Amino acid sequence: MTEARAAAMLHGPPEGNAMAEIFGKSDRKKDLQCPRDKSLMKAHEVGEAVLDTCGKCGGQFFDSGELFAALGIKADPSYWDRPETGGVVKTTDIHCPSCETVMLAQEVKYDTEQVEIDRCGKCGGIWLDKGESDTIMKIGEKLHPILEAEKAKAQEELAKMGDVDFSSPGLIARFLGLFKGKKP
Repeated sequence: MTEARAAAMLHGPPEGNAMAEIFGKSDRKKDLQCPRDKSLMKAHEVGEAVLDTCGKCGGQFFDSGELFAALGIKADPSYWDRPETGGVVKTTDIHCPSCETVMLAQEVKYDTEQVEIDRCGKCGGIWLDKGESDTIMKIGEKLHPILEAEKAKAQEELAKMGDVDFSSPGLIARFLGLFKGKKP
């Protein structure tokens, strides 16, 4: 997880153009084909993201980071990419619209909600069939109180630590000093 995404989880999503700075809008020049029916998809802006939507089947392709940028924190994969929501991951017969790698199907479930999404292991893109974004949002809404409790606990533990001294002769500085001058 990047430092920016970790900060977003701890402090909430960034506002305004900060999203574009963290995730960036896709600079892709080519039109993408729907992985289900091979129709050309249309690109359109949703929030800080440029999504590719199939006019025929209604599916949507999200480049890496765009799910969070388009739909908000409750659609962020870090919300539902957790042990209690994870299910079976298997290869599929569809290819990533962006890089053409065979995608992986991942079962995401929590409580009464369940969905199977398609993820690209190479570029990080996510394909959602029509209606799956609604289910992802419902799962995120149900997990929100759990994640807020985890956030509060982490903040409490950090407060207990007080100011950590990373300068010499701090423990971490001494540990890191063991590696100075060593070449790989």
